[in-house]
Amino acid sequence: LRAKGVTSLLITFVDHNAVRSFILIVIMSTADVTTPLLASTNTADAGALGGADSGDVEDVSLSVNDYTRGANDDVRLSDKGRSRDGKDEVVEDAKYYAEEDEDERSVIAMTSNFCSGWNWLHVLYLSLFSAVGVTLRAFSERFFGGDCESNAQGHPIDDWLWPLSHRICVTASGKTEQYGGALFLDLPANMIGSFIMGFMTGHSSDLPAIPWLSHDHPLQDALGLHVGIKTALCGSLTTFSSWNSQMVLMMDGTANPYLHSQVIAALFGYLIGLQAAVVCYRAGRTVAAWIHLRKNPHVFDSDLSKREGSLKWHYEYIHWITPVALCIVIATLIALYMLGDIYWGIAYYRILWIACFAAPIGTMIRWKLSSLNGKFRLPLGTFLANFIGSILSASLAAWATIESDHKGAQRWEIPIIKAVSLGIAGSLSTVSTFAKECVEMADKNPPYDKSQFIYSYGSMLICCLFGLLVYSPIVRYAN
Repeated sequence: LRAKGVTSLLITFVDHNAVRSFILIVIMSTADVTTPLLASTNTADAGALGGADSGDVEDVSLSVNDYTRGANDDVRLSDKGRSRDGKDEVVEDAKYYAEEDEDERSVIAMTSNFCSGWNWLHVLYLSLFSAVGVTLRAFSERFFGGDCESNAQGHPIDDWLWPLSHRICVTASGKTEQYGGALFLDLPANMIGSFIMGFMTGHSSDLPAIPWLSHDHPLQDALGLHVGIKTALCGSLTTFSSWNSQMVLMMDGTANPYLHSQVIAALFGYLIGLQAAVVCYRAGRTVAAWIHLRKNPHVFDSDLSKREGSLKWHYEYIHWITPVALCIVIATLIALYMLGDIYWGIAYYRILWIACFAAPIGTMIRWKLSSLNGKFRLPLGTFLANFIGSILSASLAAWATIESDHKGAQRWEIPIIKAVSLGIAGSLSTVSTFAKECVEMADKNPPYDKSQFIYSYGSMLICCLFGLLVYSPIVRYAN
């Protein structure tokens, strides 16, 4: 029975048809397979082989069914032989095997649910768009206020962006003499990402997924691309963890010897950040509806299905050229970052290329945590992603504050800490999905319902308190 359990788990995790068929044959030839186990294994196979050809699935099903008939015959013969010695023994054995098979089905179902969705194309899109989102967020931080502070401190990042951005002082980090920390550094990125999320989500799932394309365009069916844009691009472009960490840093006041604690500004930072994200998400949905009205005015027309087949064949190349083009763009981008680090000696680009490699880790964790959404009244998966990301970001921010006081720490320690915070913690947490869930709860529930209020403000309060509990003791007592 232990051997059957291990091989059943292997079937759940392996996603190649030939290997899975081989494992089935090994089980059939070496184990005393019973009908309930085969039924559960066959069910797991059918779910995991969703991307395979129907002929492959039928072949595996036929082989399992053929062996099932032989196994049933063996069971009947053995039962007859045992019935001669005593019927009670047969009944006890049947109960024992039934309980064991029920446990096996539970384990297989649990592992199958965890592993479902690990499509290679989804993983590729999530990884690529994570790097895009991290890049956009990093440069938006600099453009709207980061370079202004660096210039005032006498540490400018002398590259192509600095001449354009060093006089744009909209946002602040809360760590310098510059006021305005309530407009935190990641506010523009959170607004842009929330707008894109609303634009791609729309008001209804019945509308085409990509508003600017015709309804019959093949990319409307490219689920991996949609997951990459909404989960990876929007999730990595927006960040709950960095937003929360800056508010925690401002409340603590240790990192700012000029203004000290800025509790009121931090509270306004939470309010402004939430409302700005929600408004931008609603604006994105509205713009998507306008484009749908212009691009696909007859989207629910019954005649559209007749024209669909004659139009799609023109775009067959898009299904493979899109991920290939994205791979080339991201590889070029990371190569330029590494060139800026190694050849021009700009430490900022070391943070970027490390963050691009680290970002998919946070995105994948958040993607799997999203499976918890919908199982409870509140989106538990998104809350856990934001909570874990906030704790990690607060820890890294405190560590960076301590390491910056040590001589020689700026060479590799600080860039790696900031890259992990930017890539893993920033991509693990999300504001775009957070704003989407707040809007959907407000639209779905009656006006007097407290779910949206409890979820939105409760998430910020819990992450703020735990962030302070992590950050303050480290920066105050670690030295």
